[in-house]
Amino acid sequence: MVAPTLRSTLIAALLAVFADQATAGAIASKCPSRFDWENSQLTDATISSSDASLFGFGPDAATSQLNSNRPASPKCKTFPGDASWPSQTVWNKFNATLGGALIKTVPLAAPCYSNWPQYDAAACQNVRTRWNDPRFHVEDPTSAMFPLYQGRTCMPTDDPNSSNCTLGGYASYSVAVTKVSQIQLALNFARNSNLRLVVRNTGHDFGDKSIGAGALSIWTHKLKDIQYLANYNCRGYKGPAFKLGSGVVTEEVYNAAEKNGVTVVGGECRTVGIAGGYVAGGGHSPMAALVGMGADQVLSLDVVLPNGRYVSVSEDSYPDLYWALRGGGGSTYGVVTSVTIRAYPKVPVTTLGYAYTTGPNVTTETFFKSLGVYMSYFDTFTAAGAYGYFLVTAIGPDQYLFSMNPMWGSNMTKPQFTALVTPFLNDLTNLGITITPNITEYPTLYQAFNGTFPPEVVGGADNHAASRLFPKENFLPAKLPQTLAAVRHAIEGGGILIGYNIRAAPNPTVNQNNSVNPAWRKTTGFFILAATWPANATDAQIAQASETLTNDWMARWRAVSPGAGSYMSEGDINEPDFQQSFYGEYYPRLYALKKKYDPTGLFYAPTAVGSEDWEVKGQVAWIPTQNGRLCRKT
Repeated sequence: MVAPTLRSTLIAALLAVFADQATAGAIASKCPSRFDWENSQLTDATISSSDASLFGFGPDAATSQLNSNRPASPKCKTFPGDASWPSQTVWNKFNATLGGALIKTVPLAAPCYSNWPQYDAAACQNVRTRWNDPRFHVEDPTSAMFPLYQGRTCMPTDDPNSSNCTLGGYASYSVAVTKVSQIQLALNFARNSNLRLVVRNTGHDFGDKSIGAGALSIWTHKLKDIQYLANYNCRGYKGPAFKLGSGVVTEEVYNAAEKNGVTVVGGECRTVGIAGGYVAGGGHSPMAALVGMGADQVLSLDVVLPNGRYVSVSEDSYPDLYWALRGGGGSTYGVVTSVTIRAYPKVPVTTLGYAYTTGPNVTTETFFKSLGVYMSYFDTFTAAGAYGYFLVTAIGPDQYLFSMNPMWGSNMTKPQFTALVTPFLNDLTNLGITITPNITEYPTLYQAFNGTFPPEVVGGADNHAASRLFPKENFLPAKLPQTLAAVRHAIEGGGILIGYNIRAAPNPTVNQNNSVNPAWRKTTGFFILAATWPANATDAQIAQASETLTNDWMARWRAVSPGAGSYMSEGDINEPDFQQSFYGEYYPRLYALKKKYDPTGLFYAPTAVGSEDWEVKGQVAWIPTQNGRLCRKT
């Protein structure tokens, strides 16, 4: 059992360094103070009597539970064109109260369409050139990185007269927030005006949780503050930590950690917002097999609740929300303005990259046998603290590619990592598969991240993905053949597999009593499966591909891993029984907390907790866009 021993040795060394760093320094800081913009808050005293109907706070959780006589909310959210839709005078007043932060939506690709005043051929060329760059969408207040569920109503085009560009599933207005009071005003205005509300930071969620027709959007992108707390000392934790504004993304916090000589748990994608959907969904990471999930690292959060009140959330302040906000899904319990996460000592990272295909010496049978051999090492590798990120796809008729992009050894030197992977590489050689392994040691996580993970590609509407969290039993001898057969069926059928050999490691130094999907605690394989279609596909073709993904390929994955789950942030919007798949046994408690803190249903997002109580009108089967009216089901 070399691998578990190696992991134990590496963890012990890491925690020993951590203990030394935690006690260093003569003065330890107290719990972090709020950022300056978090001190700009709306209060009852600042709301005039004439504005109370627009901007007044909602009832607190205790009052809403006790007040059974509370008037019933309207069945549907107010929609543009309704008599109850706010007048332009009201929108102008709202904007003035916000200090000019209100943005009326102009789709990112509007410069490509002659029916928009923004039409401009040069600007359109820039849109077309940058459309697949995630940073391009992050910098826009409403754009969707995965526009399928926006409705594809305003995609880049070289023919300005080809069709009309419409808002589709984009929000009608956004608030570019720079201070807490603006979030409070937006929540109160949306609740009192019966508007659909969405929250957008970066928009990475596969199900497009941050869009909605006729909605008011809270855009947290500008909340970029980062504070390093070298000697954090609060609520029993002593050591390095970071306080992050909710607009901070992975590459920014990794860079801050590098400058301060520490390591943090963050995502693989560069532009994922740490305090947004990442933590809310659980947050998988190259560091997960060593120290746990992103949500496990959270020490406290500052949050604007659905009633508009601003609170600090921790294990001793709103402990039920502290549990729910760390893994229970975004756009559900409030708007997080900042999060404080723990940090670790700087660690080396060693990576492995290689690729091979079928060919004269590698038959299809050998190719899939080699995939099974890799899967047989999943428990060994993750038990040692390693992580794998790989691609399996068809490249032609009966031709396949495997690409390791990369395998990652946190807190491992090159000799340690080489010793771990050599038996596996020898097994590939024994199958007749020749590879040229590229093993590289980096002194820090940030340098490994920059050296191995390229910027992601987004903006396409020619695919739809689902995912599955496979427990380690699926890769042990008794179940590996069935698991491999289910995976092979999907790949041979045209599915593209993006795989992670990963687990959420037990970590006694963090609070893992949270709402992260319990399936993560048993997982050693997280597989994303994409179905694709031609760029000019009809709705019928897209619906057929999506149904095959859900009811054929993924059905076989679910059957071979009964009781497991899926990752909500990179999951199937059509996932059957999403409550069990995305939240597991925690769903009843999460649903009860949703009713407690958001009794009026201010927050809605597809597959979020409580979303089964709502529906978007006018949806096409298997293509549930967000470009219709949002109404209660009963």
